Amino acid sequence: MVTVEEILTRVKSENRTVLTEFESKELLATIGIPIPGQALVPVKDGMDAIINSCSQIGYPVVMKLMSDKIVHKSDSGAVKLNIHTEEDAKTAFNELVAIECEDETKAISVQQMAKSPITEIIIGSLQDPQFGATVMFGIGGILVEVMKDVSFRIAPISDFDADEMLHEIKGFKILDGYRGKPQADFEAIKETLKKVAQLAYDHPEIAEMDLNPLFTYADGVLAVDARIILKA
Repeated sequence: MVTVEEILTRVKSENRTVLTEFESKELLATIGIPIPGQALVPVKDGMDAIINSCSQIGYPVVMKLMSDKIVHKSDSGAVKLNIHTEEDAKTAFNELVAIECEDETKAISVQQMAKSPITEIIIGSLQDPQFGATVMFGIGGILVEVMKDVSFRIAPISDFDADEMLHEIKGFKILDGYRGKPQADFEAIKETLKKVAQLAYDHPEIAEMDLNPLFTYADGVLAVDARIILKA
């Protein structure tokens, strides 16, 4: 497995400050944060390579067109969900390569389709000019922008800090077995918070980091999307 340093060095050597979603999740996996199975297949490798990756990961899968030229993947139709069969994969491949995108290096990310979570949360980090590395926690998805129900700490954090962050948000009830749903795995959430905080503290060149959404389950968490931005 590659290291955090190797991933960051590769991105810097290409004069980039934004990691792709694939690279961001690859980095998270190196520090022990669970991600869906994924494979990156250059479009030029063709449909057979895509079908092979789908088979190796196992249906159902998600397929995403990866390119620096595409900013909002969902808005441009560059995300295909609920691919259950080889025929579905062929259809998705044809639709993705039909998207206008002048990028010779474009690729398709094939990802395991995650099961429905108890709820979505967000964990992030930011390099604050005054306090340095900080870590953030809240209810994720689009609700984080609407509700702005988040808690912050200066990194690194202890288990006690992480536990406080969970209980501080108004949406804690959603995690705590709301309306008959199972309770989210608090220990897994706290461990993820501590790992993100430590990563931000150890690597101040990481300007921003968002794990959104991070799916929560009764027996763990899963980072289904991530964004990492380096300092210029």
